[in-house]
Amino acid sequence: MKIYWVRHGKTQQNEKNNYYGKLDVRLTPEGVREIKEIQTNFNDCINVYTSPAARAIETAGILFSNVYFKADARLLERNMGIFEGMNYGEIGKKYPRECKMWDENWQDYCIPEGESARMQYERVVSFIKELEALGEDAIAVCHAGTIRMAICYMLGGNLDMFWKFNVHTGTVVTTCYEHNYWYLDLSRENY
Repeated sequence: MKIYWVRHGKTQQNEKNNYYGKLDVRLTPEGVREIKEIQTNFNDCINVYTSPAARAIETAGILFSNVYFKADARLLERNMGIFEGMNYGEIGKKYPRECKMWDENWQDYCIPEGESARMQYERVVSFIKELEALGEDAIAVCHAGTIRMAICYMLGGNLDMFWKFNVHTGTVVTTCYEHNYWYLDLSRENY
């Protein structure tokens, strides 16, 4: 079984290097172009899921104009609460106490009005385990943080792996599940 993880195209918030999860923004023209460049056969996969965020739904609509896709809130980006729409420097200036607490315990610190990294991880794992039980290929159109959390789970559940790689806008990451093990497949021929 395979899950093709598709990160949405570029948004204005990406261009500003801001943290944003619940901000519901659309793709920029460059973001639309990024998605149009993705090859779309995905081995004829019919199970398409998307985050309910506008940027993910817009991405799915570009890729799958003739396929029904299901929105699943477990695929949302991390809710950054009071940090939404700001870059790291701005967060540190406006919320120095909260930023320090976040730095000291990035996995479990629940951002006020938002969620912790572990909370996001647990909902992403719930989504993956449901797909494992189904045993069918799927496509998940979502966000960098969501994909990174999925890879952390697939590589043994170590959240510290989150900082070891990046997922750019308009990127497809292919993961495979065989004999009760996950692995990354970096071949472009897979989609």
